[in-house]
Amino acid sequence: MRWLGASIALAVLLQGRAARAAEPDPGLALFSGAAVNLAGFVVGGTLLATSHGRGAQNSAGWLTMESAFTVSPLVAHGVVDEWWRGAAFAALPAAALATTAGIFADDPTAVERGGLPEQRWMWGLFGVGLFASAAGVVDAMFAPARALPVRVGPAIGAGQVGLRIAGTL
Repeated sequence: MRWLGASIALAVLLQGRAARAAEPDPGLALFSGAAVNLAGFVVGGTLLATSHGRGAQNSAGWLTMESAFTVSPLVAHGVVDEWWRGAAFAALPAAALATTAGIFADDPTAVERGGLPEQRWMWGLFGVGLFASAAGVVDAMFAPARALPVRVGPAIGAGQVGLRIAGTL
């Protein structure tokens, strides 16, 4: 009787279960990246709107928005576990942020009282950062299409032990 009970217990414990890796969620990637950009716009815009001409606060608001452009592709790709790809998409907004910070270091009042060349550079860098950030967030949505088409996993069950290979060819 003991052997029968032990056999049944082992059969239940070693029962093969369908093990599936969680597929990357493109909706969550889009939502998280867009939420970071929106938060950057809200916080940065609030700083700009309430600055009353203070150069340091204007610069902080502007740089907050550009910082969100750098972080959002990282967050969106992080949700789908593509960190290196997110870092690649964050490189261009980070370069735009660094260049803008250099402009503000040279002229702290550049947001409100900067000359025409400074304004053109600031807005150009802002646009490049925004476009690259949006492209990175949209790219994160295509992560399930880049997932491996073949999956290999263990197959353990009553009377069977081995590997299970599945996928589409």
